[in-house]
Amino acid sequence: MRVECEGLMTGARGYTTIEGRTLVLPSFLPGEKGEVEGLCVRKNHYEASCLERLDSSAMRIKPTCPYSGLCGGCDFDYVRESDSAALKSGIVKKNIEHSLKVSLDGRMEAPEYGSSAAYRCRCRIHVSMKDRKAGFLSASSSSLVEIRHCPMLTDRLNEVLENPRLIFTKAQSHLFSKSVNAKTGCIELSLFDCDTKVLFEKDEGVKTIGPWKYSVSADVFFQSNAVLMERMLWFVKEHASGERLMDLYSGVGTFSALFEGEGRSVTAVERDRNCLRLAKKNAPSARYFTDDVARWAASSDRKVDTVIVDPPRTGLGSAASMIASWNCDSVIYVSCNSASLAYDLKAFSSYEIEKVKVFDFYPGSGHEETVVILRHR
Repeated sequence: MRVECEGLMTGARGYTTIEGRTLVLPSFLPGEKGEVEGLCVRKNHYEASCLERLDSSAMRIKPTCPYSGLCGGCDFDYVRESDSAALKSGIVKKNIEHSLKVSLDGRMEAPEYGSSAAYRCRCRIHVSMKDRKAGFLSASSSSLVEIRHCPMLTDRLNEVLENPRLIFTKAQSHLFSKSVNAKTGCIELSLFDCDTKVLFEKDEGVKTIGPWKYSVSADVFFQSNAVLMERMLWFVKEHASGERLMDLYSGVGTFSALFEGEGRSVTAVERDRNCLRLAKKNAPSARYFTDDVARWAASSDRKVDTVIVDPPRTGLGSAASMIASWNCDSVIYVSCNSASLAYDLKAFSSYEIEKVKVFDFYPGSGHEETVVILRHR
């Protein structure tokens, strides 16, 4: 069957429509044609057992990484950074418009992007002590791809990869605290390039993002693109109004720290105690609660001017309607999954979408980061 890619869906995967059902076309770009065989029916879409691309979009480039197609780290490395940001912005726009049945024309801001070279300051390395190999898992299986240099990692992280003796030493020391994954046969180590050195696992250091200094460790979440992170932080800070602020899913106090020294009242909620320990260093004047956000939000009515939420990929869940019921002036929704974002926004019917902006934190991959500014009607 001949097909033509209609556009991109969440994850930057191509798609077309056959008999009212979506056919997923992995690694296709809009307008590219192909041949498919053996359609398999999934829950709500088709997949092809055999797929061949017949032509190339003008946007398509040849990946420069020697591990492209082998390593599972990059699944969208065949477009330039500017095209990646524009395409992902289109995905976000389509998801929100489809969910809310509205037009975002005039409210989608130009996406932010940067170079894909040496941008990642954080990574997870898989280590096979049996084979004395370190790298990332393959794109199509759980096998290990040995990597000695990744073009997207910072120089210091690549120095560790190129001379992996320290990686093996660290993996050996964590054999009892971190079990070997039965499926991959590997130990997974978290690495973070902070201001002065590479951190392993629970090591602590400082990462400077613009004017803000964050206490961090390698084993808790922190964004891996420092350049775009600064731009996003300024964007969030600029749109946070009022004196009473709330930082939900606060992590290491990433957003709470923006308002230190301003005399504002900041309440932060995070269930990970390791994150909260660091958050109290990054934003000591905030009030902290260790709890699941949905459970905490249901405990009582909240009086707040601006709520900042940065939930996991699954979204807000039941917390969305609870937050909407507080009728605060503004909600700033930071999302790493525009599909769950689009679904959650339906709960905020009493709010108007003022701005939507995509930050392409992960060039080379299908992931996007989006900030939505909501104002109460």
